[in-house]
Amino acid sequence: MEHRKVSGLLIGAGTLATLGGAGLFLLYAPMVANECREMYPKLAFLFWPGLIYLWIIAAFYCAAMAEYFRVCVRIGRDQSFCKENAHSLERIALCMNIAGGLWVLLSFMPGLIWGIAIGPVFLIFLLAAAASFALGILAWALGKLLSRAVKLKEENDLTV
Repeated sequence: MEHRKVSGLLIGAGTLATLGGAGLFLLYAPMVANECREMYPKLAFLFWPGLIYLWIIAAFYCAAMAEYFRVCVRIGRDQSFCKENAHSLERIALCMNIAGGLWVLLSFMPGLIWGIAIGPVFLIFLLAAAASFALGILAWALGKLLSRAVKLKEENDLTV
């Protein structure tokens, strides 16, 4: 019964994070991009390419969240220590690290292409990259630990 409560809490937290991310990428980002388009008319041509780039990053976050919810469902079924969860954590790590790399690329793009630096935006993008990399490394480490736990569980199941 305890695993169902944990699963429910995890699903609730993931739902809040997903809704917040959806609001950020689908509502707030286009609003800010539109304001930037009005403030910097010479860069208005970047409106759609920039939004599409952000939505590509969002797609990797969505893929990671889909794997997260799969893990939560398995936890609810009392299947915490299974190979599928370890593989899901590895896929989450991959998605988060790709998203982090895309944030890094986005933070350096204005400087590389036009020779301009956008101070606060640069720092925000690098912070998003650092957070993505940190979560990716955490998911990777948890996946490795879970793989070891699954092997130990299988060995114990064989000896009983």
